[in-house]
Amino acid sequence: MKRSTKGLGSVTQLPSGKWRVKVPVGRSSRGTTLYRTKDCATKSDARSWQKQLIALREQQQLVAGPKTSFRTYATELLLTPSDQVRARTHDQYYRNLCNHVFPVLGGRALDDIKSWDIESLLKQLRKVRSASTVNNVRIAMSKVFSAAERHGLVLSNPVRRTEKAKRSEFEPTQVKLPWSQEEAQHVLRCAEGTTIELFLVLVLSTGMRRGEALGLKWSDIDFAAGTVSIERSVHRESIIQKDGSKIARTVVTPPKTAQSRRVNQLTLPVIDVLRRHQIEQQLGTSVREDGRGTIEYVFTNAVGGILDESKLASRVRKFFQKNGIRPIRIHDMRHTFATMLINDDPKNIAAVSKALGHSSMSITLDIYGKTTRVESQAITRMGELLFPTRAITSGQPLSTPEVFIMENRRYKSAG
Repeated sequence: MKRSTKGLGSVTQLPSGKWRVKVPVGRSSRGTTLYRTKDCATKSDARSWQKQLIALREQQQLVAGPKTSFRTYATELLLTPSDQVRARTHDQYYRNLCNHVFPVLGGRALDDIKSWDIESLLKQLRKVRSASTVNNVRIAMSKVFSAAERHGLVLSNPVRRTEKAKRSEFEPTQVKLPWSQEEAQHVLRCAEGTTIELFLVLVLSTGMRRGEALGLKWSDIDFAAGTVSIERSVHRESIIQKDGSKIARTVVTPPKTAQSRRVNQLTLPVIDVLRRHQIEQQLGTSVREDGRGTIEYVFTNAVGGILDESKLASRVRKFFQKNGIRPIRIHDMRHTFATMLINDDPKNIAAVSKALGHSSMSITLDIYGKTTRVESQAITRMGELLFPTRAITSGQPLSTPEVFIMENRRYKSAG
């Protein structure tokens, strides 16, 4: 039997009838040769793959060592507790991969998946899913490949060479138009004396997130100073375990970012609602959470425990239906806070950013800059600076053609 040229590897037929390509790609720490293999249906396919593997080896684009499938590695990575990423975030990544990626690429080896494979998957997914869903899938895949790159299982992250999905102009979205000033005022009037009055007052007055509101303790409220400290967030999560089972639990975590831990000022009307709520809570709760006659959290269930976010959502939904209020998401109430303030005066944007707990003002601008009159006020102000003696707003009547011609001649003669 003729021996193949050193370094080219071999093509041999397996008992199953398939053809196996075996190409040397390096040596282990012990000095033994490491190979990359590929099984093909025909001998011609095997020869073709042999050339491709040799070319990739010469370009230093082959990783030596045993292959790991995308599903195996992603499952181990995302179902293992991490100090860097919250379990809820890992769970969201894993669910997206289970639903959209594993059925297509799950069985493929990590280093066999190329950017065009990922791009093809994302394009097919975009035909039936929103841009937001596609981009969330892309992020989940990128997290897996970034970790694989750190661990030496792939040479680079192929997701970086794919493009984000773009949302079409008329594509539906879960985000609702924030309430106007009149709508927000109407909501608070309807909420007076109800079980959700304080929640609506707090979110609309401070812009805090739902989880931050549910995580408030009475010790976070300084009635003398008129402030509220955002120290934690509460949410309910259903986490997939390695055996496929799910654990549902209420979790108390630190705020979303370092900047989210903040102290916000409270107005007198908000403080009044807080005091009334505290008195009603103490009179109406039969069982105290700590057993000593005090209630720890501001928002509680019937026995003094943390109020579940699904229970809150149900109360809000029923309140909307009963009062004929245009429904928006709870998070859109946070948008209402920001939009009303910036629409009132774009100079408020720095203060709004701090109140919302954003990590930078650029995030606030990205979210709210296009939905408010920030640009129009800037342009109007620039017109006032450039043309101080002339009317520059659209509300002023335009010059007639005759007046315009006379003014133009005057400018030219003056020049």
